[in-house]
Amino acid sequence: MMKRFLLRLLVYVSVYVILHVIVVCAVGPYVTFYHPESGGHMFSRTKEIPEHKNPDVLFLGSSHAYRGFDPRIFDKAGIVSFNLGSSGQTPMQTEVLLMKYLDEICPRSIVFDVYPIVFQMDGIESTADLISCDHIDAEICKLAFKSGNVKIINTLIYGLYQEYVRDIRNTLDERTIIDGDLYVPGGYVERLTNSMYLDSSSIEEKTIEALPKQLSAFGRCIQMIQDRGIPFLLVQAPLPKSTYHNLLNYNEFNDVIASFGDYIDFNEVLRLDDSCFYDADHLNQKGVELYDDCLIRVLDSLKFPLK
Repeated sequence: MMKRFLLRLLVYVSVYVILHVIVVCAVGPYVTFYHPESGGHMFSRTKEIPEHKNPDVLFLGSSHAYRGFDPRIFDKAGIVSFNLGSSGQTPMQTEVLLMKYLDEICPRSIVFDVYPIVFQMDGIESTADLISCDHIDAEICKLAFKSGNVKIINTLIYGLYQEYVRDIRNTLDERTIIDGDLYVPGGYVERLTNSMYLDSSSIEEKTIEALPKQLSAFGRCIQMIQDRGIPFLLVQAPLPKSTYHNLLNYNEFNDVIASFGDYIDFNEVLRLDDSCFYDADHLNQKGVELYDDCLIRVLDSLKFPLK
């Protein structure tokens, strides 16, 4: 009796899984987060990786990284760079990207942007971005199952179908400009409008509550970098004053980050007004140029091994 029950259960589960996969593949856009042409241009960035081996500096982090470090500015200073930032990238996604690409890219040094808010995020947005825009391998599959999110699992199923059945990585040519964002080779995304951030009144006070799993993943990222003997610098990109001052336990967060390695909070180094931002978090091109020029000078003063 028990054997018959187990056999029926196995048949039922098998049929359910097969039907579920078929349905997800058929109606993927409606039941998943799958979106290869994202505003962050991660699809183009990951396809570029083979062309950017041995850069002087590799940039890591969330949108503050891929919207904050312009390779054209570093090129003018004789510094070859590549930006591996991604939308909402938390340390959990950074860890996966480093496991996949650190040895392939083999940078001389690393600049790691540490935006406080990503440490309290669950990483769903960035996991969906990696599934949609990167080559799906065992590490991305593990990351998806760790999320425990049904829609992320559906995104993984649909992503596998798109990559291995539809061959999307060889057939999709991502647009260079999406929703006013220009992709610049080397991983940077330039906001084309010269808008300025004007509405600081709506910023609410926030307490930074870093998740233990994100701090653990961050520690593993740092260990991975140290194990390879790669010099690194942790940085915090400038924020509008209203955003910066409404993070209530900011100094405590800075103390935690500084315990992992050399850390510079550019809110304390470079005082930018709201004309240098296009929203409550991100620099516009004017701000990027001021920030990157300042960072280059700081790296030079630290005798950072860039060349």
